[in-house]
Amino acid sequence: MKKWLSARLIRKSALLSLLIALMAVTAACSSSGSGSGSSKIVIATKGFTESDILQQVLKLVVENDTDLKVETIKLDNNLLWEATKKGDVDLFVEYTGTALINILKQQPEYDPQVVYDKVKQQLQEKENLSLLEPLGFNNTYALAVRREISEQYGITNITQLAEHAGELIFTAVPLVESETRPDGYVQAKKAYGIKFKQLKGISDRSLQVQTIKRKEADAILVYSTDGSIAANDLVVLDDDKRIFVPYYAAPLIRSEVLKAHPELKEVLNKLSGQISESTMQKLNDEVESGKKKPVDVARAWLEEKGLIKQK
Repeated sequence: MKKWLSARLIRKSALLSLLIALMAVTAACSSSGSGSGSSKIVIATKGFTESDILQQVLKLVVENDTDLKVETIKLDNNLLWEATKKGDVDLFVEYTGTALINILKQQPEYDPQVVYDKVKQQLQEKENLSLLEPLGFNNTYALAVRREISEQYGITNITQLAEHAGELIFTAVPLVESETRPDGYVQAKKAYGIKFKQLKGISDRSLQVQTIKRKEADAILVYSTDGSIAANDLVVLDDDKRIFVPYYAAPLIRSEVLKAHPELKEVLNKLSGQISESTMQKLNDEVESGKKKPVDVARAWLEEKGLIKQK
């Protein structure tokens, strides 16, 4: 009798140990990674100001409108792309021109809708990634001049800039005229026939801006949402020949995650068309010049727009 009770207790103890071990494994599996069935989503930034702000915009909206837990991560372009393919990153803001040229290795296109449609279709077909609706702004290459130069010469587009370039000083990186990328300054120079009076070659971006600020240069190559545009009252010139590739920002999410959490499509598409170039310039400047945290800038903007609840 004692032997039978002893064996029975041993079997119960072993079964209990097995159940505890299985529960531990199940818990570990459910809490690690960001697979399709996970209650966690990983949102990435590429590590520059604009990307940092947009990461926080996505995070705050997801946290406000869903029960998903959000983790954030910072990776450069190449590492981010590899992490996304492995399923370690679920969501980030990508630019249509970057996806077209750097990810899909396609030739440049210049019509914004054509680029968006091609990128959306090919990312879905080739990489199982869903490109959601654009946020509204285009962060492409642009030429800008000091406002007084714009008013003095009546310059509002690049064709007009080319007409007066022989009287103006241009600041950019020293080798700007020998760059080989298909969508930069060299293309603009060829298309518009730009020939400046002088090139002030300066490698450091902040020093280029200081040169403009001190009126030691008249024109500068910028990204169209640079914070320095708003901070220094620069006039971004219209690319009237449309030679710069469009870089419209849009959330990019793994389709597997979107299938598991279909509510994310509506949540993230609330941001569609909400951010203009001038708004993004202002937000970038608040972080760069105002020394505010990206999360604070993102939250203040979202609250102002009524897209999240006031904290």
